[in-house]
Amino acid sequence: MQNVIMCCSTLNTKGGMVSVTKNYLSYSNWGDYRIDFIPTHFDTKKWVLLIYFAIQFAKILFAVKTRKYNIAHLHTAERGSFWRKSMLMKFFHRHGIKVILHHHAAEFEDFYAKCSELQKEKIRKTLAEADLNIVLSERLISMIKDKEPSARVEVLYNAVPSYEKNPYSLEARNVLFMGRLGVRKGTFDLIEAIKRLDDKIPEDVKFYLCGDMGENEVRAKVKELGVEHRIAHVGWIDGAQKKDFISKSMINCLPSYNEGLPMTILETMAAGIPNISTNIASIPEVIMDGENGFLIEPGDVDALTEKLLHLIVDEKLRSDFSEKSYNLIKNNFSIDSNIIKLKEIFRNL
Repeated sequence: MQNVIMCCSTLNTKGGMVSVTKNYLSYSNWGDYRIDFIPTHFDTKKWVLLIYFAIQFAKILFAVKTRKYNIAHLHTAERGSFWRKSMLMKFFHRHGIKVILHHHAAEFEDFYAKCSELQKEKIRKTLAEADLNIVLSERLISMIKDKEPSARVEVLYNAVPSYEKNPYSLEARNVLFMGRLGVRKGTFDLIEAIKRLDDKIPEDVKFYLCGDMGENEVRAKVKELGVEHRIAHVGWIDGAQKKDFISKSMINCLPSYNEGLPMTILETMAAGIPNISTNIASIPEVIMDGENGFLIEPGDVDALTEKLLHLIVDEKLRSDFSEKSYNLIKNNFSIDSNIIKLKEIFRNL
């Protein structure tokens, strides 16, 4: 049995990185690999997080002293997440444990650009010292290689559980947004598009703005534009409520400015839901514009409005996009194929 220690945020922390980790921890067929999970972060005040990290580091130290680990699989983003994993990597290397840095950052370029020269040097050294850097798509290889050409990099697309058959319903009347509410995810662009669409789409079409943080600002904008009657939900969803909302959605819309490979796009495409998103990061490797969904440029509210109207009124196009989306995820982004690739990565290390 090969032992792997995995670190990420606590499993009740919101975000795509945790969704990926949950999929790994709930998977039942790891074969020769045993996965031990120790969280190192949750959303809280900095001083509380420092105490929490110290406690969790003590647990990691005890685990390493009492069990032989072959690999440490560290899920990382930007800023504090990256510095914590950099420190952990040095600790694991001192104990002869190979380290994977699994990069989920949506704002890594911005984080790197704002660092001092000394910090940039430390980032490059961390990328070089990792036994492997995993990125979420071919487009993101340059995120690592442009900074540290000697870094070892492999692509592992995010993955989601798939359905036996396409569950999409052409009777669905809701448009779904899932992500952190705010400017970066394009929430306010979507609200502006809703205002422009109001007198052009059927009265029963409702919009669900599902995410954490920024709820008050979103509600204020909705009220300012007078589209309260179009908004069915504002706020975070999870578990059974999330499944319910997905089952009743005709379109998923994520007009983001920065991303990695959003789990919300994969989850909704797995359910056969056509997507409208932006031509950034890894998204064009999943959504092919005009083939299984629509892509726009970030901030282009005119295009967002046009594409939403097109999909809402064209049932045949939604049906076509649905089948292509469902088949793509089932054949190429299933959790089973992801785990097979990850096991291969473990074996190679």
